[in-house]
Amino acid sequence: MFFVVVLKALAPCGGFLFVYLDMAQLNANTPYIQCYVRNSWIGLGDGVTDGYIFGVKSMLNRPMHFHFQSSFGAVFWMLPIAAFCHDENFDRISENEEERLRILQTWDCQSNNIAVTTFAFLQNKRVDVHCRDGKWRSGKYLFTIDDYEGDLNELNVGYSNDQDSKCYQFIVLDDGNFCIPPNNLCRWHNPDFIVPYAKDSVPKIKIFNEQLTSEDIDRSYGNSAYFFYNDIEKEKEV
Repeated sequence: MFFVVVLKALAPCGGFLFVYLDMAQLNANTPYIQCYVRNSWIGLGDGVTDGYIFGVKSMLNRPMHFHFQSSFGAVFWMLPIAAFCHDENFDRISENEEERLRILQTWDCQSNNIAVTTFAFLQNKRVDVHCRDGKWRSGKYLFTIDDYEGDLNELNVGYSNDQDSKCYQFIVLDDGNFCIPPNNLCRWHNPDFIVPYAKDSVPKIKIFNEQLTSEDIDRSYGNSAYFFYNDIEKEKEV
């Protein structure tokens, strides 16, 4: 997120100075998700309360947190994915809340800066997720949360700038839960062209982790005839 601040310059020309400020994206909007929050997370005992997830918050080395508007008027801030379900008969998975969370979210947040995107190519596609308990759970894609390095003047202490950085695919599971796994735990379906690999024979795919740049060169290309604003005819005369 960028903000532009316009300052009147002190120079005699009376011009203006434009200053671009890079603001950290601690919170982000999500698609509105009609669902339930488990009452045990909001002090109301058993059962669930209906409402909408409407936002997400990322904090380094913490679980992803979501914001929820309840049907009785309260907004609940910063609840983990394990606090929610979309079916009242959801699979509890475990009575241990941290174990339940580990299965529904594989990795903690890698940065305080996030962006949310619904990729049209993946929208509503079926996906199988390999969870930490060794089980496959199936569901449908809703959107993606990805993180990034923020202000370059800040110390980069997370992993979001690494080549093997993980994104979070928000999946609506058939068992009534939501989960946010990384790409490498997802087995996608698309009847147009995908023949999914066998679940008991997962391919060993290598992650490309070499950080490249297209500018590790000198100025010779910029001085060549292929640079469109050079006067090629004058160069020939010289």
